[in-house]
Amino acid sequence: MSEHHSVIIVGAGLSGLYCAWQLQQQLQDVILLEARDRTGGRILSADYKNSHYDMGPAWVWPQLQPRLSRLTSQLDLQIFKQYSSGTMLYEKSPDEIERYDGQSSHSQSYRVKGGSYQLIKALLTKVSQSRIHLNTQVKEIHKDNLEIHAIRDGKAVHYTADKIILALPPRLILENIIFNPTMPEDITNAWKNIPTWMSGHCKIVFIYDKPFWRDNNLSGEVFSHYGPLSEIYDASPESEEYYALTSFVGLNSHQRKQIDEKNLIDLSLAQLQRLFGDESKNVSDIQIKDWSLDEYTTTELDLTSPMQHPDYPEDIPKHFWDKKLILAGTEVAREHGGYLEGAIESADEAITVYE
Repeated sequence: MSEHHSVIIVGAGLSGLYCAWQLQQQLQDVILLEARDRTGGRILSADYKNSHYDMGPAWVWPQLQPRLSRLTSQLDLQIFKQYSSGTMLYEKSPDEIERYDGQSSHSQSYRVKGGSYQLIKALLTKVSQSRIHLNTQVKEIHKDNLEIHAIRDGKAVHYTADKIILALPPRLILENIIFNPTMPEDITNAWKNIPTWMSGHCKIVFIYDKPFWRDNNLSGEVFSHYGPLSEIYDASPESEEYYALTSFVGLNSHQRKQIDEKNLIDLSLAQLQRLFGDESKNVSDIQIKDWSLDEYTTTELDLTSPMQHPDYPEDIPKHFWDKKLILAGTEVAREHGGYLEGAIESADEAITVYE
């Protein structure tokens, strides 16, 4: 017995939830299937008392991202300027740390008040909760009757649809979903060559009661060739109830596997002490997220992808089977691939194809 819906969206990250909201406004019978036990995908916040810290994407650029600006306004969310006042540090080696008073690379960056997950929380107020099926992993999609075979809470379930939107990174689609008939080789090869955004990254957030770096006229912004942290930024929430430094680990996923988490954090704290002095040892909490270990983000192919922001092709095929199977997600955005803006851009295009 199959459960039928007009539109089935696979993936309840920003693209999937945004699609669901827009289609629900058109009175479409839409559901979302999400493999994780939570919504949001790579948008993830770590909470410390009353403050929220982004473990996935954090920055927005309203002057360059019209869709995201419009969405934050529609959802009544506020943004605030990334803290970038003061001197930047550049660590060439433990004994050679240079200081720069020039303009920060993030002087035009903003963050969402309360963390990026506020986007997800706000969209969840727009989408009926009964329409979101968590712990549901899609295994097969058949062109006949547009049938989905999935596992939900350990049990086999079947769905049929008029349209399916796959709001997932292409490599995850390729690794986890069997298509009947199989996708042409040129399509699967194209999907293999599209890196999954965030997959290679590991973020560590260090939370403090006091912003000692600001007190010392430092912006908190650091670039390092020595590491283990290659980039550091002020991640203090807008409320300033607590303060934080967020960092990107410079070691790639294979190098990180050679070192346990405690050792990585110890080395990172030693680096903070080199950069900022003994006050950096007074840490209140530490949050870490290694996206390369997240089975619903990273595939084996992604473990060898470059850690820098990928260049995404503009001509990725996005619909198949007479436009009944449609791709969405930031990786397939034409202009803003790998950004929150791209997630919305691709969703807008998927809805246009649907119409």
